[in-house]
Amino acid sequence: MRPFYVLAYFAIEIGAFVAMGYFLGFAWAILITLFAAFFGFLLLQRTGRKVFAELRRASRNEVDPRDPLIDTALLAASSLLLVVPGIVSTVVGVIMLAPPVRKLLRPAVVAVGAKRFTASMTRAGLYTTRGFVAGTVIDGTIVDVEGTTVTDVDGTAVRTPDQTQPDQTQRELPRGH
Repeated sequence: MRPFYVLAYFAIEIGAFVAMGYFLGFAWAILITLFAAFFGFLLLQRTGRKVFAELRRASRNEVDPRDPLIDTALLAASSLLLVVPGIVSTVVGVIMLAPPVRKLLRPAVVAVGAKRFTASMTRAGLYTTRGFVAGTVIDGTIVDVEGTTVTDVDGTAVRTPDQTQPDQTQRELPRGH
């Protein structure tokens, strides 16, 4: 599926450049492409300073770190779009540098990040959202902190403090299961 996206990207970029060349002329298309890249890099430098200043403030606990961290991810994505040649990717990268656009994109970045984090934890076997995890189940008894109540696996009390016959209620864990 990824080759389709790469081919679609090339088709869009080539189509946009050909359209600019057709309507404005080849020299103007080249100048606009170079100017957009240059303007994008200047804006990236300015925005990067602001975002990293916010990260420094967040590291000193002066501001909530969530927004600067999300802005850093968006800054990285816009940097990538500015580095990739083409007028469409450059324009999208420049648009992503605008603070109102970053504010609109923050929930999407959080959702994608949460989805990827959950998927990686599930792959690692540390977290799951799919219900039960396959594995060995160990049957046993539960003793609370004070040692006063022994409960069976289903949660029913087997012995309470007023019962004085611990011999009948103690059970061994099954071995070899």
